[in-house]
Amino acid sequence: MNIHHLELFYFVAKHGGIAAAVRNIPYGIQQPAVSGQIAKLEESLGTKLFQRRPFALSPTGTELFEFIRPFFENIDVVAERLRQNTSPQLRIAAPAIVLHDYLPQILRRVRAKFPAFRLYLHEATRADAERLLLARDVDLAIMLIDKKSRAGIQVRPLLELPLILLVHKKSKLTRAEELWKRDKIEETLVCFSRMIPFMRVFSTALNAGSAWNGFAGLKSHPSD
Repeated sequence: MNIHHLELFYFVAKHGGIAAAVRNIPYGIQQPAVSGQIAKLEESLGTKLFQRRPFALSPTGTELFEFIRPFFENIDVVAERLRQNTSPQLRIAAPAIVLHDYLPQILRRVRAKFPAFRLYLHEATRADAERLLLARDVDLAIMLIDKKSRAGIQVRPLLELPLILLVHKKSKLTRAEELWKRDKIEETLVCFSRMIPFMRVFSTALNAGSAWNGFAGLKSHPSD
């Protein structure tokens, strides 16, 4: 029997159906995928494990669920006990710009205080970070809060970064509102790739025009 198939069956049996299982499985998987995997498990066993509607375990399904339930229910307990027997660790998921430009200085201070500290960094998009969190493959994710997070994830703001336009020190522009009042912005704007999450927010705000007035600042750039 495939262990992954058994894991999916455990969630289906525990939560009383495939749709309910998908809402509680701690990683991203779609309902058709679960149905297909369960069908393969039933095919390998040569029997039906449960009635779909209304949901009810078959005698074989009940026997299998009672057999696998202690294993899956105690995985987290065993994992936590094993972690306590090792040195402290922290697993962080974040975009590349956070991992490369912001975390090193902070983490050096942590390591100075905890020399045996073990750190694991994962470069991840928001979707990947949420998947890793729900699967408990990381302990913390640092992401842009631009939409509601998936169920089961706690969100805490670390800091707020205002969107800022930098202009040449000789520019006649002194306030961002001067740009938003125009029908067309003719100045060339230089920014990071739109693939970077905060740049998508910047572009959205820029397209919003005057609605962004209260959120934007404008600073002079000292270089020539």
